[in-house]
Amino acid sequence: MKTGIQLYALIALLGAMTLQGAEDGKPSYDKSLIEGRRIARMLLGQRPTENAAVAGSIEVRPRSGEARTIPFQSRVVVDGDGEWRAIYETESAGAAPAMRLTIRHTRNVAADFFVQERVREGGYGELRKLSWKEVFQPFAGSDFRIIDLAYPHSDHLTWPTQRLLDKDIRRGQSCYELESVNPNPGQGGFARVISWIDIDTGGPLEITGYDSNDGKLLQFSPKRFRKIDGEFKVTELHISNRETRSRSVLRFDFRKSENEAAESRQSALDAKADAEAE
Repeated sequence: MKTGIQLYALIALLGAMTLQGAEDGKPSYDKSLIEGRRIARMLLGQRPTENAAVAGSIEVRPRSGEARTIPFQSRVVVDGDGEWRAIYETESAGAAPAMRLTIRHTRNVAADFFVQERVREGGYGELRKLSWKEVFQPFAGSDFRIIDLAYPHSDHLTWPTQRLLDKDIRRGQSCYELESVNPNPGQGGFARVISWIDIDTGGPLEITGYDSNDGKLLQFSPKRFRKIDGEFKVTELHISNRETRSRSVLRFDFRKSENEAAESRQSALDAKADAEAE
């Protein structure tokens, strides 16, 4: 295992090496690229350690017209060997049908996406893998694209050019300012992405995607946190769409999930007590 890590580090080091014409003819090393790739690998290595479930909603705030709310249920399933799935089940919202979105995460690569439309109450149709073009479509009619829900495996952290621009203060926290450059910006998505990453936790404080003209397209930022089981978890995420001038807010209702978990534990205890009484 150690040998594999050393080999991966060597490949990354060679890939980050730039020939900038050192006077002695030897290659020089771009430390910003080496550090950028190290940080990207660290982020890609993040993964949950246990299954979880949480309810939530997305509030869509268009430039004009009334805001609307789309409820969803989500859960995380840890499959082992570095793989895990995030599953979102939504209700119908306008033209967007009720659906189940499954995001399959595999270590150090971009995620795979699968969708099932609900055909009847509690039932879903055939599982279909989404094409690369389809993952850039809105999720449930919101400003969140389907691919945005796959962080850290959304795609920009897997691009070959990862550069540490600076260490800065963002929202009162020490953070890395990481630039990810798209090698094929014409194939959809962003030309580059700037991420501000909390140095202590590895969590994103802000992520901004730019087009080929360096104009801002989307800005993503966690806004609210809650301490649960000794860890701070994001309870509210905002995303701003500069093209449509709309905003969507994704909220996770951990309180509801905690209450449901407590009820489930109590039911199990009651069932055990009943069985022992018999």
